[in-house]
Amino acid sequence: MHILLQLLTACVGLRSSIATSSTYDYVIIGGGTAGLAVANRLSEDPLVSIVVIEAGPNAEYLPEVFIPGLFGSGQALTTLNWAYSTTPQPMLNNRSLVINAGRVLGGSTTINAMLFPRAGRAQYDAWAELNRDASWGWDALLPFFRRSERVTPPDAFQVDEGGVTYDPEVHGSASDGRVKVGYPNMFFEQSTLWRQAAVAAGFPGEKDLGSGDPHGVGVSPESIDVANYTRCSATCAYYTPFASRPNLNVITNATVTRIVWDIPSPGSYSGKGQRNLRAIAVEFVQTGSNGIESVTVRREAVVSAGTIGTPKVFELSGIGNSSILRAAGIEPVLELPSVGENLADHVHSYVSAFTNASLTFDALLTNPDAISEQLSLWVTNHTGLLTSFPGSLGLPGPSNIFNNTGNFPTLLQEAKANISHFAHLFANGNALLEKGIRAQHEIVLRSYADDVALPLENSLFPGYAGTAADRPQRNYTTIMNVLYAPLSRGRTHITSSDIRTAPVVDPAYYMHPLDAATHAAGISLARKTLITPPMDSIYLGEFEPGSKVRSSKDISNSLRAAIASSDNHVTGTMAMMPKEIGGVVDTKLRVYGIENVRVADASIMPIPVSAHTVGPLRLSSRSLLIRNQSSTVYVIGERVGLFVSSQATFS
Repeated sequence: MHILLQLLTACVGLRSSIATSSTYDYVIIGGGTAGLAVANRLSEDPLVSIVVIEAGPNAEYLPEVFIPGLFGSGQALTTLNWAYSTTPQPMLNNRSLVINAGRVLGGSTTINAMLFPRAGRAQYDAWAELNRDASWGWDALLPFFRRSERVTPPDAFQVDEGGVTYDPEVHGSASDGRVKVGYPNMFFEQSTLWRQAAVAAGFPGEKDLGSGDPHGVGVSPESIDVANYTRCSATCAYYTPFASRPNLNVITNATVTRIVWDIPSPGSYSGKGQRNLRAIAVEFVQTGSNGIESVTVRREAVVSAGTIGTPKVFELSGIGNSSILRAAGIEPVLELPSVGENLADHVHSYVSAFTNASLTFDALLTNPDAISEQLSLWVTNHTGLLTSFPGSLGLPGPSNIFNNTGNFPTLLQEAKANISHFAHLFANGNALLEKGIRAQHEIVLRSYADDVALPLENSLFPGYAGTAADRPQRNYTTIMNVLYAPLSRGRTHITSSDIRTAPVVDPAYYMHPLDAATHAAGISLARKTLITPPMDSIYLGEFEPGSKVRSSKDISNSLRAAIASSDNHVTGTMAMMPKEIGGVVDTKLRVYGIENVRVADASIMPIPVSAHTVGPLRLSSRSLLIRNQSSTVYVIGERVGLFVSSQATFS
């Protein structure tokens, strides 16, 4: 096995470039999902120069990166992962969790499980409503989804045997699409049985999960190149084929320390009557060096360092809540108190059961020979368990989750009655943001009442995907249960001017009671799908949380004590909202009060969406699965590329 990996590594090789100039038209901070999309689209114009500054390495050459089934192994767990620790969470028995994010060129698309669904129409339309801007609704965003991808449609085997549902009208297949997207070439019996059981348990029928109507079950598309069944990350899609462009440079293993500002003198005003800052340089430090280097910004800077990394860059640069900045030893430059606030995260949990299914991933975790055999299959003819991730997903609505039980109307009514209380609690003393959180909650609670919210994902993994290292060596089925629509809002902030000090991260898990109640109800729904025909034919009893955990209270206690974890889908810390309700960026993703800086990553999402953003699933001690809402983040990158190039055209 080790010889095979060495040969594969040598064949793929390492592609990267370094800066060859000190002045660029566009400086992009962070070479992740959206950052590389922006860089790619801007560098289509040969008359402009672009540099990307990325804290991590180019890791395309690593087998655990380019072989889909090796996700979460090797360096994905260590050097390629930021692994942010949260503060102790009061509603999770004071446990401190880990939020994973890719510290590598391509960001989390380099280490995730490659699932590539989209959220529902209502979630994107909520952004449009909140911002009074239809350009952020589903109909306006669909062309950008199509533009970002190059889909290989499913073949007859994938449709007939795999159960893939595909609508060509909503997918992009043009040659100028970037992310290679396709479907698995092998399928598990239990995946088909589970989708059938889920429909029998009340989920709507099978759907194309990219259609804007994912309320139901379906086989997820994946960001893989089906020509050879390799991962297609942001690096694969937006950088490697274009690395020879003379106007595109990438600096890897370089951490940005701050943005340098041209601070306007008193009395100098913009055309709107406001004094605006202007970014003139970006400073950074190379790994292994203490020396500060810099590049000059000729036109614009785009910050794309992730939901936790992006507010850190701004706070280190003097932008944010002045009290927090001074406490960290930073002199404030611009008061923008919502920076780092409004943080939301999807919450992960699971039900695991014993199964008599003969083919599962468990052999890869317990049998050293099995992974060598599967690796040989992948190398020889790109078949076997390592070719893709088995993604059968189900998105239920509130009526499916609560099954018309009597407590749901009460929960909803209480949430509406307490909307002012929780908006105030989550705003952290920020009066404008309190208005924004209230507006968010009003939209989300209305979607609950109208049964168009998709608050949860139930999905099947054919193997054990829990956290118990000491467990019976048997075959398992795991149903993941992910809270998609949290009302809780937390925050992340720096505590030091030292770039090496990690920020404080407080997602405020379960601080809103509807979050906890919905997530617990999802466990009951997951259990129901396991014992509903035809899934019951392979069910041999529950392992976790266990047969003794039955009541809603017991389920909730089990989640709080051990099972609930981050799904690594953090959003919202640089929220796209009107400034008068606590927003940080406008609908062109320009930072308020700054003339030439935009944000391009999941931090701009004001309300979480019902799709994969970046989330974890631990497969025993072997690996950590990072799932990803990359399709939506790519759209953000595509849009910023268009915003910036259009600005340049008309300026």
